[in-house]
This record gives sequence, C-alpha cells and structure tokens, in this order.
Amino acid sequence: MTTETADSIASTRRGEERRRQIVEAAAAIVSEEGPGAVTHRSVAARAGCSLSATTYYFSGLEDLLGRAGELNISRWASRAERVAETVETLSGPISTDAAIGHLLNATLPRDVSLSGHYAGLIHAGSSVPISRAYRTGRSRLNSAVGRVLAHLGIGVPPELVISIVDGAAVSALSEGRDVRETASALLHQLAEKLAGTRR
Repeated sequence: MTTETADSIASTRRGEERRRQIVEAAAAIVSEEGPGAVTHRSVAARAGCSLSATTYYFSGLEDLLGRAGELNISRWASRAERVAETVETLSGPISTDAAIGHLLNATLPRDVSLSGHYAGLIHAGSSVPISRAYRTGRSRLNSAVGRVLAHLGIGVPPELVISIVDGAAVSALSEGRDVRETASALLHQLAEKLAGTRR
C-alpha cells in the first residue's frame, strides 16, 4: 500500500466518523427538543465541529434531518429487539408483572429524557424527512414488540401496546405522574381484560 493510498483511506475514515458524529448530534437534538431546533449551527455546536462540516457531508438540512430520524427509530427498534432476544431465551411460566416489565423495557426509552423523547415525537410530524423515517422504520419496531408479545403468549397487536404506552406516557408527563407506573397500570388493565375474555 502506498503512502498516498493509506492517507486516502485514513481521510475517508475520518470523514465517515465526522459524518456519524454530525448525524448523532442532530438525532440527539431531535429527541430532546424536536426537529425545529435542528439547524446547521446547533448541530455544529453539539457535534463540536465547524459549521461548514454540517453542510459538506449532506445535501441540505432535510437530508441531515432524515438521517437523524433514521438513527432515532433504528435505536428504538434495536432496544426492542434486544428485549425480544432476552424474552425468547426464557422458559416456563412468566408472571403478569414480569411480562409487563418486558413490554415496558421494549417500548419506553431508558437512556433519554422522556419529556424530550415525547416532545420530539409529537413535533416529528412538522418535518417531512423525519416523519418519513419514523414511518418507514416503524415496521421494525412493531416486529420486535410483536416478538415479545408472541413469546409471552399475549395475543394483541404490537401497535396497540405501543399506543397504550405512548398515550400513558404523554398523559403522565402532562399531569406530573410517573410514566412507567402509569403505563404499567394500563397494561395491567389490558391483561385483566384479556384474562377475562379467556374465561
């Protein structure tokens, strides 16, 4: 390998790393403040890079927003897939409390501000590239939650569970209640209804 080739490879890797950092910064801003807070300047400040770098690697702000949306939904789906993998290793009866705990782990983010997460979701519709990314990636999230439900023997659509958790979260956040406890209570009610229909 020539020195020129090695320099070119190193430069490409640095460029890919810088691009990744910029997308991660934009994704974090979307999650915490919503798409309206994403500007080249805010992303550059968050990523610790020059303003010109945020325009060099992307065709425009919409391209960057789309990449940020793809990263966010991919992270949510990956979290749910990890829970599904854990649940699929379990054998024997699982208590209702344990089952609901797994569902909450699959649907509620744990490493970000919940108020920021849901504010970002609510405002996602104001950005075409982000709403498109979320809509496209939603099937992967639904599939992962569906795997959890199937292994737990809960015969409801994953979209229903996600909607219950999301609705509980928004309600709890607006009323100053604990999100996880509120969502857990509603899922317990759903479990009771399902148990009642089997009798």
